[in-house]
Amino acid sequence: MTFAPTVKGQDRGRPETPRTDPSSQQRQQRQQQQQGQGGGIPNQPEQEGQINFQSSDSLVFVFDTSRTATLYGSASVTHTSGQLKAGKVSMDIDNNLVSANTQTPEDTLSKPVLVRENDEVRSDRIDYNYKTEKGRFEVARVNIQDGNIIGTRVKKTGPHVIFLEDAIYSTCTLDHPHYYIKADRMKVVDEEKVFFERARLYILDIPYPLVFPFGYLPGRFDRQQSGLLEPTYAFQNKQTRGLGLQNLGWFQYFNDYITGQASVDIFTSGTYFVDAQTNYRLRNKFNGGIQIGYSKERQGLEPTDPDFSTSVQKRLSISHQQDISPYASFNANINLRTADYFQQNSYDPTDRAETSTSSNINYRYRHPENLYNFNVSVRQNQNFKTNRTRLSGPDMNFSLKRFSPFENSQTTSQNSKWYENISLSYQNTFDSEFDYSPIRQDSARYNWFEALRDPAKYEEATGNSEHYEFGFRQQADISLGQILSSRFVNLSANANYNEYWFPQTTRKFFNPDSNRVEEERVRGFTTARDFSTGLNFSTTVYGLMNANIGNFESFRHTIRPSLSLTYRPDFSNDFWGFYRTVQTDTTVQADGTVPTQRYSIFENEVFSGPGQGEQRALGFSIDNTFEGKQVKRDSTGEKQENVVRLIDRLSLSSSYNFAADSIKLADLNTSFSAKIIDGMNIRANARFNFYERNERGRKIDKFLLTNSGKPFEMTQFSASTSYSFDWGRSSGLQTSNREPSYPEYYDPLNQSIFHPVDPHFNRQPVQDFSSPLSFSVNLSYRWNLNPTGSNNTSATINASNINLKLTPKWDFRTQIGYDFVRKELTPSQFSLNRRLHCWNLSFTMNPFGESQYYFFSLRIDAGRLQGIIQKLPILNNLERSSSPTGRGAPRGF
Repeated sequence: MTFAPTVKGQDRGRPETPRTDPSSQQRQQRQQQQQGQGGGIPNQPEQEGQINFQSSDSLVFVFDTSRTATLYGSASVTHTSGQLKAGKVSMDIDNNLVSANTQTPEDTLSKPVLVRENDEVRSDRIDYNYKTEKGRFEVARVNIQDGNIIGTRVKKTGPHVIFLEDAIYSTCTLDHPHYYIKADRMKVVDEEKVFFERARLYILDIPYPLVFPFGYLPGRFDRQQSGLLEPTYAFQNKQTRGLGLQNLGWFQYFNDYITGQASVDIFTSGTYFVDAQTNYRLRNKFNGGIQIGYSKERQGLEPTDPDFSTSVQKRLSISHQQDISPYASFNANINLRTADYFQQNSYDPTDRAETSTSSNINYRYRHPENLYNFNVSVRQNQNFKTNRTRLSGPDMNFSLKRFSPFENSQTTSQNSKWYENISLSYQNTFDSEFDYSPIRQDSARYNWFEALRDPAKYEEATGNSEHYEFGFRQQADISLGQILSSRFVNLSANANYNEYWFPQTTRKFFNPDSNRVEEERVRGFTTARDFSTGLNFSTTVYGLMNANIGNFESFRHTIRPSLSLTYRPDFSNDFWGFYRTVQTDTTVQADGTVPTQRYSIFENEVFSGPGQGEQRALGFSIDNTFEGKQVKRDSTGEKQENVVRLIDRLSLSSSYNFAADSIKLADLNTSFSAKIIDGMNIRANARFNFYERNERGRKIDKFLLTNSGKPFEMTQFSASTSYSFDWGRSSGLQTSNREPSYPEYYDPLNQSIFHPVDPHFNRQPVQDFSSPLSFSVNLSYRWNLNPTGSNNTSATINASNINLKLTPKWDFRTQIGYDFVRKELTPSQFSLNRRLHCWNLSFTMNPFGESQYYFFSLRIDAGRLQGIIQKLPILNNLERSSSPTGRGAPRGF
């Protein structure tokens, strides 16, 4: 039965007869439907102060001295503050108090349970005031996010505060957890904060030899909050750094848009590392971060030691992305650091292998109707091996959308006039460049930033007086497509025009005293221009062959030949004034002349200017595609046809320059690509030379076919193939996810419980187990001809993303490679992971190459206890590594 008594405080002199609500059954059915659809507490009262109660056995009212009611058998009392369920529930209506326990002490199936919107408390006995939401519990279990707390005496003093005595806290879900924190007293506030005093850590019921007088645990992490970072004890590499603390610092949550963090590593040798970073984000507007790093490495104990030395490393990293409007965006990625920063402060193989750093800043704007684009960029690259820094920018580019001035939208492509196919395009570019390449690379007096700020320091370090260079270029082209109104032949023409603006030029002169060529820069605005024209012809030819080979019935060969005619004047002619001649030696040749050299007055500028040599070239290329029609029949005789590409592309290309004095025929370039089987592609490229060479390896104007009888020689060859394999993931076999049966109590010294027998053994059929396996294989081979020495060859095979699930809880991952030329393994990585009930075990290692390392860790699944337990003395042996800095395993592969 379901009753809905309403407590009235003003009428306490006489007992009130319970009334049956005629619509209570309808409300109950409606509430059950809401519960089935993901609602809250079942049988929730509809009015404030209303109480719904029910039981499966009986209901007894006593109205002599006080108004009380007792429910027996699956009793349930529901109020707006929560629901109380037990085998026996007593209600004191006058005092707003409910008490719940089992009907008999031996009953363990109907223990009281208090259910609220956000938590659930189980206990042997519950006394609860549904007005004040205070209560008292005996041997209760309090569930919080990702964990639970068990206490012998529990008292709820408010809606969000719970006190527990002789309490156990753990994230292990077993009735008898594998690990827990046991404290004399605990306090839980808002399910977010867990305070304790006089606590010890137990692992397999073995106490940790340290008592914590007081402590605090975060109960949930779905809210951003500030706090201390979890430090790490560092023991590695004691001879240089000594003992230390790493990641000692503070995380600051300013608001939903800005967070900050600062940490320091301190070692007994005097070495320290400071890292500070902040991140910001405004949704759909901008986001970014700033990171500053500073470390001072100290070798030796005292300054008087022979091997005493110090080194300072710095880093500044800034990132910013912003959408200014739907048509404009701004991005910045600045990375500045000293050469050995990562070698001293990182163990990531990718970071430690970096020998350069780069930065870029970009602004892009696109017209709403896509009429034009405008870009501004700044790029910086610093190479630590050569100590060379290049700063390009600001570079600006403006480009118009290609347009057809005579296009008629009323005509189609078949009946359009030839002039309607004329299209124009225009763009201009402003480039500036700072190139810092010091004469003394390893011991330059000034760094690139100092040289950038002071032109005098730049000249002293590089010997070059040109501090910053810039130039302007305009490009315009006109093209005429589909000159002939034919469906089988495509004939088009194009013309290109370039104009260059420079603030200075180069002059070279011969110094007879030093017997060498010297140069100087002449300031003054100078322009240059070049142009070229071309005619292109292409068509498509099909060849068909009906032949039954296997399950192939016919084949098709597609040939796409193309010819191009290109003309460009010789801009090194004196007529243009872009090139000049300079003497290079005092030696008089047999004809009575001295050796000279032709040079461009723009060769040291940002744009190299017009090129030399006349071009009257005929270019040709042939693209081939081979396909076959595959025919299959199923068991019913139904015919299935499928077109398969046997060769995706086989191309040949070269050119012949009629205006060249010698070596008119260019090299022959070939490329090949095909898909052998599903998931496997093969690609190959080769270059062939038609001319003989002299003793220096340079080409001479004699064909190989004339003297040696062979038509050409191969100078370059490269081939690569890749294959991806994924098996077992989409099969019908399912992995069993049944958890093994762990006993409620166990002997800590008996490890056999961690190899439990399947409780369903000999009762149910053995389930099939799917062992997914996936990997990718890349094979590459490169060969380059060296006419005067040994050829350059490289051949490697790399197997990456190898992932094998050995058992439902064992995972194996690796990547490995082999260099066939050096006959050695490339840097590899092996990882083995084991998923336990509440823990995760992992082992990662690289036994090959120069950078060899290993990492071992045994971690708790729960994040809130993971850092605390892992960093405790003695227990930090659960993590081991060969890292010289102790910074942990590298990022995943």
